[in-house]
Amino acid sequence: MPNKPTNMSLSAIQKIAAIQDKANKEIEALKQEAISELVKKMAAVKGELAALQAEYESLTGKPAKEGKTGGNRKRLSADEKAALLLRVSEIIKNARDGISMGEIVKQAGESVSAVREAVKAVKGVKQTGAKASTLYFLK
Repeated sequence: MPNKPTNMSLSAIQKIAAIQDKANKEIEALKQEAISELVKKMAAVKGELAALQAEYESLTGKPAKEGKTGGNRKRLSADEKAALLLRVSEIIKNARDGISMGEIVKQAGESVSAVREAVKAVKGVKQTGAKASTLYFLK
């Protein structure tokens, strides 16, 4: 008699395992179906976005920008800051008639805030003008 409850428990456990296995397979199939649907929707939206960008470009003559611009601030390491300081000092030194902050940023290829800090750290920098018309020189 002791074997009978064990057999019943074992068959119940087997039934549970079979149901779980079947449910897991169905869930996996539904996940794959959902993924396929999302891929199709993404392709449709990409196509619509491309059409909208083309329309924008034809109306404005400018390329359409995707997504949010900026916002990805990069922190410079100490070595990168030192290299930027040297690069900025060379840029200012080579500009005999002075150079604007915008030009320094373009030539340095770093963020405005990083370049501004580097300009402050360069020894012997002289500036003329105010705000947007400020030019930087080396003494």
